Order: sequence, then structure tokens, then C-alpha cells
Amino acid sequence: MLGSFRTLLVAVLVSVCCSEAQGHTIITRLSDGRILSLPELAAATSSSQVVLIGESHEEAYHHELQLDLLRLLDAAKRPIAIGLEMMQSDWQKELDGWVAGNLAEAEMQQAFERNWSGWQMYRDIFLFARDNRIPMVALNVPLAIVRKVSRDGFAALTAEQRKGLPPGTSCDLANHQIAFLKKTFQSAAHHQQNARKFDFFCEAQTVRNSGMAANIIRYRDKEPGRTMIVLTGVWHAVKYAVPDQLQRLGGAVASTVILPETPYLNSSNAGTSEADYLVEL
Repeated sequence: MLGSFRTLLVAVLVSVCCSEAQGHTIITRLSDGRILSLPELAAATSSSQVVLIGESHEEAYHHELQLDLLRLLDAAKRPIAIGLEMMQSDWQKELDGWVAGNLAEAEMQQAFERNWSGWQMYRDIFLFARDNRIPMVALNVPLAIVRKVSRDGFAALTAEQRKGLPPGTSCDLANHQIAFLKKTFQSAAHHQQNARKFDFFCEAQTVRNSGMAANIIRYRDKEPGRTMIVLTGVWHAVKYAVPDQLQRLGGAVASTVILPETPYLNSSNAGTSEADYLVEL
């Protein structure tokens, strides 16, 4: 029965027109090396509660891939919400106003640019969500908190600032992502005397991952019938980042990770511990 449903779903999705980027993508299922089409990839996420689509923020074709997948999932009449690293959680009302049609584009752009940069990269995704009344969810931890942790450590946060964050957030040096961050930090001419600064930097990254995971779980608790499509940077989408935090927080969330190839994560070094699907564009 499930196989028949997926076959029908693929047939429906194939009829949906996507960007020109679709014709140049190579999508690899990392569990067995099988090459999939974009509609097949969309159909393969049918049992997932959370789908993380990684990006390099300044690569336009990564956003085209995200929009193509959103179109395919929406065309299949699948209830979805769009989770955004680009918006801090205390800006949720602006996203709600946008999706409801109560916020002009100039106002939404201004709100976005107070959170992030590169509105034009994300504009089509925002328009698609508004035009189709797809909820958008602000996932990121408020910037003031991230900056304070990066400067003074998680322990410096007040009780008020810790509200909404998982307790005991700390730098997990057993995590592959942290090992990568440490190498990057050291290569930037930081030396031994900055070891404590690295710990704080590491804690700040963990706060962002755990905070986004907590916000995903909160939304899913309110809207269990919707699949959340999370748009975030590759190093937050990778399995040992936000997905790992989802499991640590007891979310019991069935997630799928889709990553584009980057110079640091590609077919030569990525496996199922990093992602479920790798997309070469």
C-alpha cells in the first residue's frame, strides 16, 4: 500500500514545474548510492516529520533547490510549515503577519534584514509561503543571547535569558561538528591562550543548534499534522547538529537531511552520518 502511494505521489510531483536547476541536479541517496530525481526525493520524505534542507547562504541555486522542493511538497497537498534559521524566535509575529497577508513586502524585508542579510536570495521563498498560506516559523535563538554566550559562555546567561533554551547546554567535544569547528577556529590564527574563547564559541554554536531544535519541537507539539521543512546552513542541518539535538531533547522526531555539496562536505567525505541525501548542483 505504501509503495503504491509513493508511486502515485511521484506521478503527481513530476507534473509540477520546477526551476531550470532541477535538470542539472544529481541527487544521491547515501544509504545505497541510488540516484533519484527531484520528485522522487520529495516523495521519499513522505514519512518524515522534519525535513532539513541545508544551504550555503550566498549560493542562489541552493535556494532554488529549496523552493523546488517546497513547490513539490505543496503540490502533493502535504501540510507543511517552513522553519527558518534566518529569523530569530522573537520575530515570529512578523512572520505570522506576512503569511496572513497583513504585512507589506517592504515591511517584511525590513524585518528580515534586521535578522539576516540577502533578502533577494530568500524573497521567492517568502512570496511562495505567503501566496500559499504556508506557516513560517522563526527558529533561531535571539542574537543577543548568542553573542553573550560567545563572549562570556552559557553560564553567564540570566534565568530570563535561559527561558526557552534546553538546560545545561554545553560544548560537546565528542561531536564531529565540534571537531570541525575547532579545526576552523585554530586555522584562523587563534592560539592556545584562546582555548576558553573557543569553548564559548563552541557553546554558542550548540545554543543555536539546541535552541532551533527546541523551537522545532514546540511547533510540532502545536501542529503535529504538519511536516516542518527547515531551511538552515549546512553545518546546522547536518545530522550531528540540529537533528542530533532533536533526539537529545526527546523529540522522537523522524527527520530527513538533504544537503547540497560544498567544498567541505561532498561525495568524497559525506556518508549517512552526515545526511540522507546529497545533492550536486
